[in-house]
Amino acid sequence: MDLFSDILPPLPAPVPISTVVDAVAPTLVRTPSLHPESPKPSRAPHTARLGLPPPRQNPWQRIGRALSPAAATDPAVAIREAGLDWTVSRVDLRTADSLDPVPDFAAIRKSNDGRILGVVGPDYEPFQNAGMFQVFTDLAQVSRDDGGMPFTIETAGAFNGGKVVWALAHLPELGIRISEDVSNTYLLVSNGHTGNKTLVICPTTIRVICRNTLAMAEAQARHNRSKPGLAGGFTIKHLPSIHESVNQAKNAFATVIRDHAVTKAAWNRLADVPLNRKLEHEFMAQVFGRPGPDESDRARALRKSREERIAAILASPTSQVKGTKDSLLSALFACTEWADHDRMTRTTDGGNADEARLFSAAFGSAAALKERAWTAALDLAA
Repeated sequence: MDLFSDILPPLPAPVPISTVVDAVAPTLVRTPSLHPESPKPSRAPHTARLGLPPPRQNPWQRIGRALSPAAATDPAVAIREAGLDWTVSRVDLRTADSLDPVPDFAAIRKSNDGRILGVVGPDYEPFQNAGMFQVFTDLAQVSRDDGGMPFTIETAGAFNGGKVVWALAHLPELGIRISEDVSNTYLLVSNGHTGNKTLVICPTTIRVICRNTLAMAEAQARHNRSKPGLAGGFTIKHLPSIHESVNQAKNAFATVIRDHAVTKAAWNRLADVPLNRKLEHEFMAQVFGRPGPDESDRARALRKSREERIAAILASPTSQVKGTKDSLLSALFACTEWADHDRMTRTTDGGNADEARLFSAAFGSAAALKERAWTAALDLAA
C-alpha cells in the first residue's frame, strides 16, 4: 500500500470559536503543581502491560532532526539543519516509447538527487521548502493583539524521501495541564510535493507522559455537526494564488491558537466524566465498531489483541495520572496512545516503519481513528 494513499481531505472554513466553545459544557480548569513521578495505578488492571515499551519518545523527534538552539528561532538555520534546503521544479512528462509529450501533466523533481516526487496537473504550483520555513518568519511578526505567540522550532523532517516535509514548533505559553496530567502545544507546518497534499498549518498537542499526539480541536463545525472535529488548522491548495493564501493563513494565526481554548475546555469536561465499564465499552464500540455475527477468526483475533493492548494502557501509569485517571479523557488518551505507538501500520517494501506510523497518525488512517475517538468521547460526555 502506498504510504500516501489515505491522506485526509481538506476541512471546511473555520467558524467563530464561540460556536464550538458553546458546544462544550463549561468546567473549572484545575492547575495544581506537577509532580515528576507517575502515581501508582489505582484501578485493577484488565491485563498485564506486557510488551509495552518504557517511557515513549516524541515520535516527531524520532523521525525528524532535533534542531539546535540557534535554529530554534532562525528558520534559515533550521532548514539547513533539517536537511530540507533543496528545491523542487516542474519537468515535462514524455512517453517511454515515442518520447511524445504528455499533455496537461508534469512531474515534480527534487533538486539535490533528481528524484521524481509526484505527477501533477497544469494548475499545480510548487511551493518550496524555503516558503514553508518562511511561514515561521512571518508568523513571528504577528502581534499578541492579533493572537500571536512566541514559539521555538524544535524539529523538522521529511516523509518518503521528500514527498511530504514538515516542521514542528513549540508554543510554550499554551500547554494544557489538568492536575498532574500535562500536554505541550505545538504548531505543525507541513507541505507536500506529490500533487495530493496541501500546505497545512495547524496546532497539535503532545502528552508529556506517553508522547501520544492529538491534533487540537479546530474552532469550526462540520456540515450538520455541532461538535468540534479533531484535525484542525488551515489547508491551502497548490494553485497560482498560493502565496496570497499563505498570507491569509498568517493573518488567521490568532484563530489557530484559539483552538487551544476549545481543546482545554473539552479536555476538562471529559476529565470530569467517570469511566465505568459500560461507558468504556460503548466508547470503544463507537470508535472501532461492533463485531458482527459473521466476524472472521482473523478479525476476532485482531480485535481481541487490540482490546488487550488498550486495556493494558488503561491500567498502566500513563493512564493513572492524577486529574485524568479513571475518566472518559483517560479512555481517549489510551486510544490515541495505542494509535500512535502500538497500532499495526502497513509500509511499502523497504519502508521505514516508524515513519509510516507517524505519517498515519498525523495525516492518515490513524488520524481518522483518533478523530472518531474524539467525536465519540464528546458525544458520550454530552
